[in-house]
Amino acid sequence: MKKILYIAALAATMLTACNKEWGPDAPGKGQCEISLRFQQAPLTAFQTKADAIGPATEDDVIDRLDVFVYKGTDTLLFDHKVYTNASGVDLSSIETKYYDVHGTYFYFFALANLDSATAAYFAQLSKNQVQTYYGGLIPLEAGNFRAHRPIMGGVASVQLGNYSYYSTQPGDKTATITLYRYLARFEIEKITADFDSADLMNSDVIVKGIIWTNVANALRPLQYFPSPNTVESGGPVFGSRSTYFPEQEFGNLEYESGYRYYQANENHHGWVSLQENYNLAQYGATGALAADFPYIYNNNYRLSEGVLNVDAPGYMCDATTHYFTGETGRVCSSTNPSQSHILNVNREFYIYPIGRNSYGTYMCTNFEGQDDTIKMVIVVEINGTTYYYPYRTMYVQPNSRYLVHNITLKGLGSTYSNFYLKKYSATMAPMSVGEWQELEVDNINLGYKDYGGTEIY
Repeated sequence: MKKILYIAALAATMLTACNKEWGPDAPGKGQCEISLRFQQAPLTAFQTKADAIGPATEDDVIDRLDVFVYKGTDTLLFDHKVYTNASGVDLSSIETKYYDVHGTYFYFFALANLDSATAAYFAQLSKNQVQTYYGGLIPLEAGNFRAHRPIMGGVASVQLGNYSYYSTQPGDKTATITLYRYLARFEIEKITADFDSADLMNSDVIVKGIIWTNVANALRPLQYFPSPNTVESGGPVFGSRSTYFPEQEFGNLEYESGYRYYQANENHHGWVSLQENYNLAQYGATGALAADFPYIYNNNYRLSEGVLNVDAPGYMCDATTHYFTGETGRVCSSTNPSQSHILNVNREFYIYPIGRNSYGTYMCTNFEGQDDTIKMVIVVEINGTTYYYPYRTMYVQPNSRYLVHNITLKGLGSTYSNFYLKKYSATMAPMSVGEWQELEVDNINLGYKDYGGTEIY
């Protein structure tokens, strides 16, 4: 499988030492300067049984950038910088400087394309609360799931001067923040009917829609603040990493290091029920943010047969659903032998992944065995009956484009929108005729009454 080479071009500028002349605005003798620089990570393309379709530059625009600054051992916010530009913030033009004495720690946490109310909520949180599971959640439906304006996050941490054991540069420092997109983008080119059964190939088969179900409505944008010796990576914003067998990954993707990110909201893994709501009011949220938000939308967990739930609001619905109207989704015909078996989709979909640690499977032996992991569901009408083709997308990676050239329909779908009912085969072996069983009877008496008076004939 093709490996993707990822190269990040740092924009950091080497500064002079602390004994330089500060000029008329000198903050004071013996103090050092820290400068902040930004860069944006490329939307990394992973191969999922497909090749590249095209660029996704429309998802690069940042119209709001919030930078939360913490100093030393203080737990409360030291400074909050906001940069806005409707046509796009120029990251290369941002130059923010802070001054303090040798040995001072600075921690930077940046979020791009954040809703202003959510930004104000994060600004009043302590450093510890920002890292907590419930307090540090972003409700995506509250203005944070917008068309082609994905939430991005990045961190940096430095210690001024030459007092750090890990420091190789005395004096002034430059902190470079790489912004990573939390969402994943899926590009689907086509759907092909290639049923194993000739009867299905000669039936009326119409694709009705593509629906992403059990999609996240909560994002935990920061798991921990990095220490000054932390190598810049997606770890703090994507959560911890772990190794999984490739066959457990969506599309059997190969990751360069052999590791997969859990997600920064990795506490969804088991002890948090996605069937519940969360409310940030207890952490200081007010107004529209002080409400019950569901963990997931398009929730299809344990629904009855023949039921598909699509309840995501606004752009979240547009980004996770696509419908084919009328005959536009037809791939097989009972009356037209020249019917094309290929449906050109050419649509992109967006989800914020949930690191759901589920050991179940989308094929279940019974109704209770299903899980609530994110699924791509292909809805197909076959001879007037609706069938579902749920595909479980386990361990979807953030900041990634999944490029799917083709999805093939091979067999009859499920009557459930969230899982396939697993069926087992029963084999009838070749028949044979057994030998006669010979039984001997010594005597049969007829025509008299026994001691109980019962007549025997």
